[in-house]
Amino acid sequence: MSLRAIFAKKLVTPQGNGPVRGKEMNAIRVLENVYVVFDEKIRDITKDAPGVNVLAQVELLTPGFVDCHTHIPFYGFRDREFVMRSQGKSYVEILKSGGGIHSTVSKVREATVEELVKFNLPFLKEMAKRGVTCVEGKSGYGLEIESELKQLKALEELQKVAPISISTTFLGAHAVPKGRDPMEYLQELESNLDRVKEHTDVVDIFVDEGAYSVEHARWFLTKAKEKGFRIRLHADEIKRTGAALLGVELGAVSVDHLLKITGSDIKAIASSQTAAVMMPATSFYLSESYAPARALIDSGAIVALGSDFNPGSNTINDPSLVMHLAVSKLKMTPEETLTAFTLNSAYVLGVAQQVGSIEPGKIADMVAWKVPTLEAIPYLPAHDIVDFTVKNGEMLKL
Repeated sequence: MSLRAIFAKKLVTPQGNGPVRGKEMNAIRVLENVYVVFDEKIRDITKDAPGVNVLAQVELLTPGFVDCHTHIPFYGFRDREFVMRSQGKSYVEILKSGGGIHSTVSKVREATVEELVKFNLPFLKEMAKRGVTCVEGKSGYGLEIESELKQLKALEELQKVAPISISTTFLGAHAVPKGRDPMEYLQELESNLDRVKEHTDVVDIFVDEGAYSVEHARWFLTKAKEKGFRIRLHADEIKRTGAALLGVELGAVSVDHLLKITGSDIKAIASSQTAAVMMPATSFYLSESYAPARALIDSGAIVALGSDFNPGSNTINDPSLVMHLAVSKLKMTPEETLTAFTLNSAYVLGVAQQVGSIEPGKIADMVAWKVPTLEAIPYLPAHDIVDFTVKNGEMLKL
Protein backbone atom coordinates (compact mmCIF):
# COMPACT_ATOMS: atom_id res chain seq x y z
CA MET A 1 0.00 0.00 0.00
CA SER A 2 1.39 3.36 -1.04
CA LEU A 3 1.65 6.31 1.29
CA ARG A 4 -1.29 8.68 1.45
CA ALA A 5 -2.29 11.48 3.82
CA ILE A 6 -5.21 13.25 5.43
CA PHE A 7 -4.95 16.95 6.18
CA ALA A 8 -6.60 17.69 9.53
CA LYS A 9 -7.43 21.23 10.58
CA LYS A 10 -7.43 19.78 14.09
CA LEU A 11 -6.13 16.44 15.38
CA VAL A 12 -6.93 15.26 18.92
CA THR A 13 -5.61 12.05 20.39
CA PRO A 14 -4.42 10.44 23.61
CA GLN A 15 -0.84 9.21 23.52
CA GLY A 16 1.11 6.09 24.40
CA ASN A 17 0.36 2.40 24.73
CA GLY A 18 -1.96 2.80 27.72
CA PRO A 19 -3.50 2.62 30.07
CA VAL A 20 -3.97 6.22 31.11
CA ARG A 21 -5.35 6.76 34.60
CA GLY A 22 -6.85 9.53 36.67
CA LYS A 23 -6.20 13.16 35.79
CA GLU A 24 -3.81 12.12 32.99
CA MET A 25 -6.90 11.10 30.97
CA ASN A 26 -7.31 14.82 30.22
CA ALA A 27 -3.81 15.13 28.76
CA ILE A 28 -4.64 14.63 25.09
CA ARG A 29 -2.49 15.90 22.23
CA VAL A 30 -4.01 18.65 20.11
CA LEU A 31 -2.42 19.63 16.79
CA GLU A 32 -3.66 22.04 14.14
CA ASN A 33 -3.18 22.01 10.38
CA VAL A 34 -1.23 18.78 10.11
CA TYR A 35 -0.93 15.94 7.65
CA VAL A 36 -1.26 12.39 8.94
CA VAL A 37 0.76 10.21 6.59
CA PHE A 38 -0.05 6.50 6.51
CA ASP A 39 -0.27 3.23 4.67
CA GLU A 40 -1.62 0.37 6.79
CA LYS A 41 0.08 2.13 9.70
CA ILE A 42 0.58 5.75 10.63
CA ARG A 43 4.00 6.80 9.38
CA ASP A 44 4.22 10.49 10.22
CA ILE A 45 2.39 13.54 11.53
CA THR A 46 3.81 16.57 9.79
CA LYS A 47 3.17 20.15 8.69
CA ASP A 48 4.14 19.29 5.13
CA ALA A 49 3.76 16.12 3.05
CA PRO A 50 5.27 16.77 -0.41
CA GLY A 51 4.65 14.09 -2.99
CA VAL A 52 2.11 12.23 -0.86
CA ASN A 53 -1.41 11.64 -2.17
CA VAL A 54 -3.73 13.71 0.06
CA LEU A 55 -7.05 11.87 0.29
CA ALA A 56 -9.04 14.51 2.12
CA GLN A 57 -9.04 17.69 4.13
CA VAL A 58 -11.09 17.32 7.32
CA GLU A 59 -12.24 19.51 10.17
CA LEU A 60 -11.32 17.10 12.97
CA LEU A 61 -9.45 13.80 13.18
CA THR A 62 -9.54 11.39 16.14
CA PRO A 63 -8.51 7.79 16.71
CA GLY A 64 -11.08 5.17 15.83
CA PHE A 65 -13.34 4.24 18.73
CA VAL A 66 -12.75 0.94 20.50
CA ASP A 67 -16.00 -0.45 21.91
CA CYS A 68 -14.74 -2.85 24.56
CA HIS A 69 -18.11 -4.22 25.71
CA THR A 70 -20.94 -5.39 23.46
CA HIS A 71 -23.11 -8.51 23.35
CA ILE A 72 -22.76 -9.18 19.64
CA PRO A 73 -23.76 -11.74 18.34
CA PHE A 74 -27.38 -12.09 19.37
CA TYR A 75 -30.49 -13.03 17.40
CA GLY A 76 -33.91 -11.42 17.35
CA PHE A 77 -35.33 -8.40 19.15
CA ARG A 78 -37.07 -7.83 22.48
CA ASP A 79 -39.10 -4.76 21.51
CA ARG A 80 -42.24 -5.98 23.29
CA GLU A 81 -40.24 -6.25 26.50
CA PHE A 82 -39.00 -2.67 26.03
CA VAL A 83 -42.59 -1.42 25.91
CA MET A 84 -43.57 -3.54 28.93
CA ARG A 85 -40.72 -2.05 30.94
CA SER A 86 -41.74 1.49 29.93
CA GLN A 87 -45.23 0.70 31.25
CA GLY A 88 -43.86 -0.26 34.64
CA LYS A 89 -43.68 -4.04 34.37
CA SER A 90 -41.08 -5.60 36.65
CA TYR A 91 -38.24 -7.86 35.53
CA VAL A 92 -40.05 -10.84 37.08
CA GLU A 93 -43.27 -9.99 35.23
CA ILE A 94 -41.33 -9.72 31.97
CA LEU A 95 -39.67 -13.09 32.60
CA LYS A 96 -43.03 -14.74 33.31
CA SER A 97 -44.38 -13.37 30.03
CA GLY A 98 -41.57 -15.06 28.11
CA GLY A 99 -39.22 -12.08 27.95
CA GLY A 100 -35.82 -11.47 29.50
CA ILE A 101 -32.51 -13.06 28.62
CA HIS A 102 -34.02 -16.51 28.17
CA SER A 103 -36.07 -15.31 25.18
CA THR A 104 -32.81 -14.35 23.43
CA VAL A 105 -31.24 -17.64 24.53
CA SER A 106 -33.99 -19.66 22.85
CA LYS A 107 -33.58 -17.68 19.61
CA VAL A 108 -29.79 -18.05 19.59
CA ARG A 109 -30.01 -21.78 20.26
CA GLU A 110 -32.25 -22.18 17.21
CA ALA A 111 -30.20 -19.92 14.91
CA THR A 112 -27.44 -21.22 12.66
CA VAL A 113 -23.98 -19.66 12.46
CA GLU A 114 -24.96 -18.24 9.08
CA GLU A 115 -28.10 -16.66 10.52
CA LEU A 116 -26.13 -15.12 13.38
CA VAL A 117 -23.67 -13.65 10.89
CA LYS A 118 -26.40 -12.23 8.64
CA PHE A 119 -28.31 -10.72 11.57
CA ASN A 120 -25.30 -9.06 13.27
CA LEU A 121 -23.26 -7.83 10.30
CA PRO A 122 -25.49 -4.75 9.74
CA PHE A 123 -24.88 -3.66 13.36
CA LEU A 124 -21.11 -3.83 12.84
CA LYS A 125 -21.43 -1.79 9.65
CA GLU A 126 -23.52 0.78 11.53
CA MET A 127 -20.85 1.05 14.18
CA ALA A 128 -18.09 1.43 11.60
CA LYS A 129 -20.04 4.24 9.95
CA ARG A 130 -20.26 5.96 13.34
CA GLY A 131 -16.52 5.75 13.99
CA VAL A 132 -15.96 2.38 15.70
CA THR A 133 -12.91 0.57 14.32
CA CYS A 134 -12.52 -2.18 16.95
CA VAL A 135 -15.29 -3.95 18.84
CA GLU A 136 -15.59 -6.67 21.45
CA GLY A 137 -18.17 -9.39 20.96
CA LYS A 138 -19.03 -12.23 23.27
CA SER A 139 -20.98 -15.41 23.71
CA GLY A 140 -23.53 -15.60 26.52
CA TYR A 141 -26.85 -16.26 24.84
CA GLY A 142 -26.44 -20.01 24.50
CA LEU A 143 -26.19 -21.10 28.13
CA GLU A 144 -25.13 -24.55 27.01
CA ILE A 145 -21.70 -25.25 25.62
CA GLU A 146 -22.49 -26.04 21.98
CA SER A 147 -24.59 -22.89 21.55
CA GLU A 148 -21.92 -20.83 23.32
CA LEU A 149 -19.27 -22.17 20.95
CA LYS A 150 -21.62 -21.45 18.04
CA GLN A 151 -21.60 -17.78 19.00
CA LEU A 152 -17.80 -17.75 19.09
CA LYS A 153 -17.73 -19.37 15.64
CA ALA A 154 -20.16 -16.73 14.39
CA LEU A 155 -17.78 -14.03 15.62
CA GLU A 156 -14.95 -15.67 13.67
CA GLU A 157 -17.11 -15.67 10.54
CA LEU A 158 -18.12 -12.07 11.16
CA GLN A 159 -14.46 -11.07 11.32
CA LYS A 160 -14.04 -12.33 7.76
CA VAL A 161 -16.73 -10.00 6.41
CA ALA A 162 -17.01 -7.12 8.90
CA PRO A 163 -15.32 -3.77 8.16
CA ILE A 164 -13.85 -3.53 11.70
CA SER A 165 -11.73 -5.64 14.06
CA ILE A 166 -13.48 -7.99 16.49
CA SER A 167 -12.10 -9.14 19.85
CA THR A 168 -13.85 -12.17 21.28
CA THR A 169 -14.88 -13.08 24.85
CA PHE A 170 -16.42 -16.25 26.32
CA LEU A 171 -19.38 -15.37 28.57
CA GLY A 172 -20.84 -18.82 29.03
CA ALA A 173 -21.65 -17.76 32.60
CA HIS A 174 -23.96 -14.90 31.56
CA ALA A 175 -26.90 -16.30 33.52
CA VAL A 176 -27.86 -19.55 35.23
CA PRO A 177 -29.62 -21.80 32.70
CA LYS A 178 -33.21 -22.72 33.51
CA GLY A 179 -33.40 -25.74 35.80
CA ARG A 180 -29.64 -25.94 36.33
CA ASP A 181 -27.59 -25.76 39.51
CA PRO A 182 -25.15 -22.86 39.04
CA MET A 183 -22.09 -24.70 40.31
CA GLU A 184 -22.87 -27.77 38.25
CA TYR A 185 -23.16 -25.62 35.13
CA LEU A 186 -19.89 -23.80 35.89
CA GLN A 187 -18.15 -27.15 36.27
CA GLU A 188 -19.46 -28.13 32.85
CA LEU A 189 -18.12 -24.88 31.38
CA GLU A 190 -14.77 -25.40 33.10
CA SER A 191 -14.45 -28.88 31.59
CA ASN A 192 -14.84 -27.32 28.13
CA LEU A 193 -12.36 -24.45 28.52
CA ASP A 194 -9.84 -26.19 26.27
CA ARG A 195 -12.43 -26.09 23.48
CA VAL A 196 -13.14 -22.43 24.27
CA LYS A 197 -9.40 -21.67 24.06
CA GLU A 198 -9.51 -22.55 20.37
CA HIS A 199 -11.63 -19.43 19.83
CA THR A 200 -10.68 -16.85 22.49
CA ASP A 201 -8.33 -16.21 25.41
CA VAL A 202 -10.79 -14.08 27.42
CA VAL A 203 -13.39 -15.35 29.93
CA ASP A 204 -16.11 -13.23 31.55
CA ILE A 205 -18.80 -13.96 34.16
CA PHE A 206 -21.91 -12.09 35.35
CA VAL A 207 -21.67 -11.69 39.12
CA ASP A 208 -24.77 -10.13 40.62
CA GLU A 209 -28.07 -10.73 42.32
CA GLY A 210 -29.95 -13.41 40.42
CA ALA A 211 -26.83 -14.56 38.56
CA TYR A 212 -23.55 -15.95 39.95
CA SER A 213 -22.12 -15.34 43.41
CA VAL A 214 -18.65 -14.10 44.26
CA GLU A 215 -17.82 -17.62 45.46
CA HIS A 216 -18.96 -19.12 42.15
CA ALA A 217 -16.91 -16.55 40.24
CA ARG A 218 -13.77 -17.03 42.32
CA TRP A 219 -13.79 -20.76 41.60
CA PHE A 220 -14.54 -20.43 37.88
CA LEU A 221 -12.20 -17.51 37.14
CA THR A 222 -9.35 -19.14 39.06
CA LYS A 223 -9.74 -22.22 36.88
CA ALA A 224 -9.79 -20.04 33.77
CA LYS A 225 -6.66 -18.16 34.84
CA GLU A 226 -4.87 -21.48 35.41
CA LYS A 227 -5.56 -22.26 31.76
CA GLY A 228 -4.11 -18.95 30.61
CA PHE A 229 -7.26 -16.93 30.05
CA ARG A 230 -7.47 -13.21 30.67
CA ILE A 231 -10.49 -12.56 32.86
CA ARG A 232 -13.24 -9.94 33.05
CA LEU A 233 -16.33 -9.51 35.25
CA HIS A 234 -19.79 -8.02 34.90
CA ALA A 235 -19.77 -6.54 38.40
CA ASP A 236 -22.04 -4.77 40.88
CA GLU A 237 -24.64 -3.61 38.36
CA ILE A 238 -27.83 -4.57 40.19
CA LYS A 239 -26.54 -4.91 43.74
CA ARG A 240 -23.19 -4.49 45.45
CA THR A 241 -21.88 -8.05 45.76
CA GLY A 242 -18.13 -7.51 46.10
CA ALA A 243 -17.57 -8.56 42.48
CA ALA A 244 -15.38 -5.54 41.72
CA LEU A 245 -13.15 -6.36 44.69
CA LEU A 246 -12.92 -9.95 43.44
CA GLY A 247 -11.85 -8.68 40.04
CA VAL A 248 -9.07 -6.62 41.59
CA GLU A 249 -8.03 -9.56 43.79
CA LEU A 250 -7.76 -11.91 40.79
CA GLY A 251 -6.05 -9.38 38.52
CA ALA A 252 -8.96 -9.06 36.10
CA VAL A 253 -8.44 -7.00 32.97
CA SER A 254 -11.67 -5.15 33.71
CA VAL A 255 -14.71 -4.91 35.92
CA ASP A 256 -17.73 -3.66 33.99
CA HIS A 257 -20.95 -1.78 34.89
CA LEU A 258 -20.18 -0.87 38.58
CA LEU A 259 -23.40 1.06 39.25
CA LYS A 260 -23.50 0.00 42.90
CA ILE A 261 -19.86 0.19 43.99
CA THR A 262 -18.85 2.09 47.14
CA GLY A 263 -15.83 4.08 48.31
CA SER A 264 -13.79 1.03 49.30
CA ASP A 265 -14.38 -0.52 45.87
CA ILE A 266 -13.31 2.70 44.16
CA LYS A 267 -10.12 2.83 46.22
CA ALA A 268 -9.27 -0.78 45.38
CA ILE A 269 -9.87 -0.31 41.65
CA ALA A 270 -7.84 2.90 41.62
CA SER A 271 -4.83 1.13 43.14
CA SER A 272 -4.94 -1.72 40.61
CA GLN A 273 -4.32 -2.39 36.92
CA THR A 274 -7.95 -3.44 36.51
CA ALA A 275 -9.94 -1.08 34.29
CA ALA A 276 -13.38 0.16 35.25
CA VAL A 277 -15.63 -0.03 32.17
CA MET A 278 -18.46 2.50 32.22
CA MET A 279 -21.57 1.98 30.08
CA PRO A 280 -23.85 4.98 30.62
CA ALA A 281 -26.10 4.09 27.67
CA THR A 282 -27.44 1.11 29.62
CA SER A 283 -28.24 3.27 32.65
CA PHE A 284 -30.00 5.68 30.32
CA TYR A 285 -31.90 2.92 28.51
CA LEU A 286 -33.10 1.36 31.78
CA SER A 287 -33.64 4.67 33.62
CA GLU A 288 -31.15 3.40 36.21
CA SER A 289 -28.51 5.12 38.30
CA TYR A 290 -25.10 5.87 36.79
CA ALA A 291 -21.71 4.47 37.74
CA PRO A 292 -19.42 6.80 39.76
CA ALA A 293 -17.02 7.62 36.94
CA ARG A 294 -16.04 10.98 38.39
CA ALA A 295 -15.00 9.44 41.71
CA LEU A 296 -13.09 6.67 39.93
CA ILE A 297 -11.14 9.09 37.74
CA ASP A 298 -10.46 11.48 40.61
CA SER A 299 -9.15 8.54 42.66
CA GLY A 300 -6.71 7.59 39.88
CA ALA A 301 -8.50 4.63 38.30
CA ILE A 302 -8.22 3.41 34.72
CA VAL A 303 -11.63 4.19 33.22
CA ALA A 304 -12.83 2.91 29.85
CA LEU A 305 -16.09 3.32 27.95
CA GLY A 306 -18.20 0.77 26.10
CA SER A 307 -21.69 0.69 24.63
CA ASP A 308 -23.01 -2.59 26.14
CA PHE A 309 -25.01 -2.95 22.92
CA ASN A 310 -27.43 -5.85 23.42
CA PRO A 311 -31.03 -6.82 22.62
CA GLY A 312 -32.47 -6.46 26.11
CA SER A 313 -31.07 -3.66 28.25
CA ASN A 314 -29.48 -1.33 25.69
CA THR A 315 -29.84 -1.14 21.92
CA ILE A 316 -27.67 2.01 21.60
CA ASN A 317 -24.39 1.55 19.70
CA ASP A 318 -23.60 5.12 18.62
CA PRO A 319 -20.32 6.41 20.18
CA SER A 320 -21.46 10.04 20.01
CA LEU A 321 -24.46 9.23 22.20
CA VAL A 322 -22.33 7.21 24.63
CA MET A 323 -19.94 10.17 24.83
CA HIS A 324 -22.85 12.58 25.36
CA LEU A 325 -24.04 10.49 28.31
CA ALA A 326 -20.52 10.19 29.68
CA VAL A 327 -20.20 13.98 29.72
CA SER A 328 -23.73 14.84 30.85
CA LYS A 329 -24.42 11.98 33.29
CA LEU A 330 -21.00 10.63 34.35
CA LYS A 331 -19.57 14.17 34.52
CA MET A 332 -16.52 13.23 32.47
CA THR A 333 -14.75 15.84 30.37
CA PRO A 334 -14.74 15.43 26.57
CA GLU A 335 -11.01 14.70 26.79
CA GLU A 336 -11.59 11.95 29.37
CA THR A 337 -14.31 10.41 27.23
CA LEU A 338 -12.00 10.31 24.21
CA THR A 339 -9.24 8.62 26.20
CA ALA A 340 -11.71 6.21 27.78
CA PHE A 341 -13.27 5.25 24.44
CA THR A 342 -10.01 4.84 22.52
CA LEU A 343 -6.74 4.14 24.34
CA ASN A 344 -8.16 2.79 27.60
CA SER A 345 -10.74 0.62 25.90
CA ALA A 346 -7.96 -0.68 23.64
CA TYR A 347 -6.06 -1.56 26.82
CA VAL A 348 -9.04 -3.61 28.00
CA LEU A 349 -8.94 -5.58 24.75
CA GLY A 350 -5.16 -6.00 24.88
CA VAL A 351 -4.55 -4.00 21.70
CA ALA A 352 -3.35 -0.62 23.00
CA GLN A 353 0.07 -1.10 21.41
CA GLN A 354 -1.60 -1.27 18.01
CA VAL A 355 -4.60 1.08 18.20
CA GLY A 356 -6.24 3.71 20.40
CA SER A 357 -4.21 6.75 19.41
CA ILE A 358 -2.91 8.52 16.32
CA GLU A 359 0.85 8.05 16.55
CA PRO A 360 3.55 6.83 14.17
CA GLY A 361 3.82 3.04 14.25
CA LYS A 362 0.21 2.38 15.21
CA ILE A 363 -2.41 0.96 12.87
CA ALA A 364 -4.13 3.66 10.80
CA ASP A 365 -7.55 3.49 12.46
CA MET A 366 -9.05 7.00 12.47
CA VAL A 367 -12.30 8.93 12.33
CA ALA A 368 -12.74 12.12 10.30
CA TRP A 369 -15.45 14.45 11.58
CA LYS A 370 -17.56 17.18 9.98
CA VAL A 371 -17.41 19.23 13.19
CA PRO A 372 -14.43 21.38 14.22
CA THR A 373 -13.97 20.49 17.89
CA LEU A 374 -13.88 17.47 20.20
CA GLU A 375 -16.56 19.08 22.35
CA ALA A 376 -18.95 19.06 19.39
CA ILE A 377 -19.07 15.24 19.35
CA PRO A 378 -20.90 14.81 22.68
CA TYR A 379 -22.75 18.08 22.03
CA LEU A 380 -24.35 16.66 18.87
CA PRO A 381 -25.25 13.07 19.79
CA ALA A 382 -26.74 10.86 17.07
CA HIS A 383 -26.27 13.51 14.37
CA ASP A 384 -24.62 12.77 11.03
CA ILE A 385 -21.26 14.24 12.01
CA VAL A 386 -18.83 11.49 10.95
CA ASP A 387 -17.21 12.37 7.63
CA PHE A 388 -15.60 8.96 7.11
CA THR A 389 -13.87 6.16 8.98
CA VAL A 390 -10.38 4.83 8.20
CA LYS A 391 -9.64 1.19 9.08
CA ASN A 392 -6.19 -0.32 8.51
CA GLY A 393 -5.36 2.64 6.29
CA GLU A 394 -8.44 2.25 4.08
CA MET A 395 -11.31 4.72 3.87
CA LEU A 396 -14.37 2.62 4.51
CA LYS A 397 -17.19 2.81 1.98
CA LEU A 398 -20.33 2.21 4.04
